[in-house]
Amino acid sequence: MPPFHALPAPPVRLSPTLRKAIDIRVRKGVSIVEACRQAGLSEAGWHKAMKRPGVREVHDATVQRFLGDVDQLRLLARARALETAMDLMLNATSETIRARMAEFLVGDSKGAPAPSVSVHVDARQGGGYEYRRPEQRLVDLVADTAG
Repeated sequence: MPPFHALPAPPVRLSPTLRKAIDIRVRKGVSIVEACRQAGLSEAGWHKAMKRPGVREVHDATVQRFLGDVDQLRLLARARALETAMDLMLNATSETIRARMAEFLVGDSKGAPAPSVSVHVDARQGGGYEYRRPEQRLVDLVADTAG
């Protein structure tokens, strides 16, 4: 008697409108309602389809493909930024630009200037913190209650 072999699972069949709705939802980041509206699918059809494990797998695979595409774009943008920085470091006429590109390329610069600290002091309000220099004397003014 020959051994039994498991048959492969049949491929998941999705309607073109459901595939389009999944793609719109993942690629454009819109709500389910908007994705269904753009694809011509009812919301009930979306939710009913998402209960099937095969459809969820297609959705998750679409998300993973999209994330992979985004990572590739990020790597490409980083490579182009490095090429541009190298070109500026070697060919810029400004010494400041050449120095900044050198810092950028060795990783000393995080790409953005250090944030400045902004302190708001409102002189109209009484009380609060007062700074006294060490050489200054502190004088309290007391209202005259005798007069």
